[in-house]
Amino acid sequence: MNLDARRSTPDAVTQNLRAAILTGAIAGGAPLRQNDVAAQFGVSVVPVREAFQRLVAEGLAEHRPNRGVLVTALTTADFTEITEIRILLEPHALRLSAPDLSIDDLTVAEAILHQAAATSDLLERARLHWEFHRTLYSRAQRPRVLDQLALMHTSLSRCLLPAWSRVGISPGWVDSHMLILAALRQSDVDQACAEIVRQISDAAQRMHASLDVPVQGAAR
Repeated sequence: MNLDARRSTPDAVTQNLRAAILTGAIAGGAPLRQNDVAAQFGVSVVPVREAFQRLVAEGLAEHRPNRGVLVTALTTADFTEITEIRILLEPHALRLSAPDLSIDDLTVAEAILHQAAATSDLLERARLHWEFHRTLYSRAQRPRVLDQLALMHTSLSRCLLPAWSRVGISPGWVDSHMLILAALRQSDVDQACAEIVRQISDAAQRMHASLDVPVQGAAR
């Protein structure tokens, strides 16, 4: 596999491994071996070791005693917990951020949303999906909360990408996000938060009921 020459070697290795994990090309529970990955990309083990550390920090891999680094298994229980965390933290972040969001912020968020819907690159759509939400929460002055939510959206992408690959985005995907923006433009923060919760809950139900959230590896 060729690395992107525009990126540093650790960045390029991380990007390729992250994409493989998010799309399911490397399954949950699979071992990541430094020498094998280094040989695959034609690099030394040093950037590979750094890439592994980044994946662990993102929650996509984990160190196991006597087993080395494994891709983190994703279960339906994990997906349920991700949903619960999002429902708790995202309205909280939005309430803190909303008073300081400008018209320009909302315009930027809407543009990002339409870019996400238009792209056929699923990894780019997942990145833009989080960027839309991050823009709305960016004025919250809560970097740790945003860091935690970024991790939740990374994990969420492991469910979203296979679903998008099979059936595409749901017909109301853009509209549900636009309702959040409409409420914020009307300074109705309660309604915007309610729309966030509704969107997260509805998406979780569709995943469980219609798409059968993939279980990668044994429950932890």
